[in-house]
This record gives sequence, structure tokens and C-alpha cells, in this order.
Amino acid sequence: MRGFVERMLERLNVSENRDRVSVVQYSRDPEAHFYLNTYSRKEDMLDTVRGLRHKGGRPLNTGAALQYVRDNVFTSSSGSRRVEGVPQLLILLSGGRSFDNVDTPASSLKELGVLISGIGSRSSESRELQRISHEPSYALKVSDFADLPSVQQQLFSNIDMAFVEGTSIPTTMKLFLPEL
Repeated sequence: MRGFVERMLERLNVSENRDRVSVVQYSRDPEAHFYLNTYSRKEDMLDTVRGLRHKGGRPLNTGAALQYVRDNVFTSSSGSRRVEGVPQLLILLSGGRSFDNVDTPASSLKELGVLISGIGSRSSESRELQRISHEPSYALKVSDFADLPSVQQQLFSNIDMAFVEGTSIPTTMKLFLPEL
């Protein structure tokens, strides 16, 4: 998963006035490793991501994590530029079925205009990922997180379709890493 996040960051044009990224891990409780306005340099983000360690934990409370990013990450004080019309993107990596309700917080994020793309492992529930995602085709599945490179191009295609391919629209991206 860390390699996936690194590859996503490499593709972005990170700066204060361009792409912004936040990383949150979750299992029972979400934990922000950095917010949208923590770093303005890609190298600093990459250094932090390379130092991340996955912590074990159940239950997997995806709904609480979605609510957390809505309330604490996609906010102006955390660096979101949603009110300025900057597209908002959430990539959710899910390692299993959520133990809490995902529908209300996912709908709340969508109402804010956040485009959600869910990627799940074999133990995640496809219908749950489809309900969370922007539309069902934005829910992607891998047999194991080691296979994330196999869906990365599809994810890029979905992002390009949603945000007009070829333009340099600044985006706010949030990457989720489950604590497995």
C-alpha cells in the first residue's frame, strides 16, 4: 500500500497552489498522518509516507473514517480549497467489510462534491465499495494489496475522466490507508 501511495504522489504536481494531499490510516479509529496543508513539497510527503507503518486492528470502521475526513480533512482549516471550486478527490483503500454504517458519511462527502474512488482487497465487500464510490465503476478490487499496481491505471483513467484530461486543474486528494 505504501508503494501505491508513493506512485500516486509521484504523479501529482504538489505545491501550495496545485495538488494537495492528506493521508489518514484507520481501523477502529482514524489517524491523520498529515493534512492537506501540512506539506507543500512532494519530497516531504514522500519522506513521511515512506516512514509509515501499518498497525493491526479491528474492527474496521470505514464509516467513522469517512466522517473523520469530512469533518477534519476536507475543511478550509486543514487546507481544502473546496469553497474555491478546487476538485476534491478521496481514494479509499479498504481491507475488509466495515463494521459501521458507511452510507451516511459517504453521501455526506458526495454532497460536498468529493469524488470517491474505493479500492478493496479480496476480503472487502464489493457492494459496500460501490455505495461508497462516486459511481459503481469507481469501485475497484484487487485480490491482495500487492496487486494495487494492476488497478492503478484504471484509477488514473477514472480521475482523468472526472477532472478533464490534459488540463492542469489543482486538486485536493485524500488517500486512506486501512490499518491491517
